[in-house]
Amino acid sequence: MKILLAGTPSFSVPIFEEVIKNFEVVAVVSQPDKPANRGYKLEPTPVKLLAEKYNLKVFQPNKISEIYDELEKLDFDVFLSCAFGQFVPDKVLKLAKKAALNVHGSLLPKYRGAAPIQYSLLNGDKQTGITIIYMVNKMDAGDMIFKKSIDIEDTDTSDSLFEKLSILGTENIVSWLKDFEKGNFTAEVQDENQVVLSPKLLKEDALLEPTLTTEEAFNKIRAFSSNPGAYLFVNGKRLKVYYASKKLIKNAPILEFSDGKLYAQDYQFESKKRVKL
Repeated sequence: MKILLAGTPSFSVPIFEEVIKNFEVVAVVSQPDKPANRGYKLEPTPVKLLAEKYNLKVFQPNKISEIYDELEKLDFDVFLSCAFGQFVPDKVLKLAKKAALNVHGSLLPKYRGAAPIQYSLLNGDKQTGITIIYMVNKMDAGDMIFKKSIDIEDTDTSDSLFEKLSILGTENIVSWLKDFEKGNFTAEVQDENQVVLSPKLLKEDALLEPTLTTEEAFNKIRAFSSNPGAYLFVNGKRLKVYYASKKLIKNAPILEFSDGKLYAQDYQFESKKRVKL
């Protein structure tokens, strides 16, 4: 089975590497390179680096429709997307002889959109997972083919859950694709009454308002643990909180909320070094 891959961040890399090792990959599509940190030097996407490691052809369009003519020349059975970061128009999806499939980091129809991992933490969910769906001309709305769940622990953050789901996808992608190739699956229509959206989160969404309950604040800190980091203001200065404890920790900054306190276990005051207790 010949596959065209489309993905961008590190989440996709181990999943795609398993695909490359077990199937014929004709090319890879990724987002354009972007400046690293605050510098001007362009940094390649993790998926681009993976493609180069295996000497695969890489396309990096601003919009995938810009390379339609080049993709049309390729011979592939499956278009496989994982955290690509662009809307893929119907005419591109139809280039795949068998199907266009997407690897999504939630248990659909819950959390369609760009930030499923963060929303599962924000809402205090106890489970999440990976869903493989047919790609259609509506975001994350296609019929579900394969689904596998994992538990979310209280200690999980967006970083740890990102890693767990990437591993889950990596462990199962080859068997899923082989079953798909053989027709060993039953497609399930998503229940539109159960749809929950997870749109892109903004920096201001990470603010820890004092009106939050301790549980809401705890979940928000976990959801924003790496980027940009949940924050509040203390005496006019920003305090970023990367992780907090519900239990008393000696010398930890106390975070007061509507029904109690949290203790900043991993934090950084503005213009100061990050502290981990």
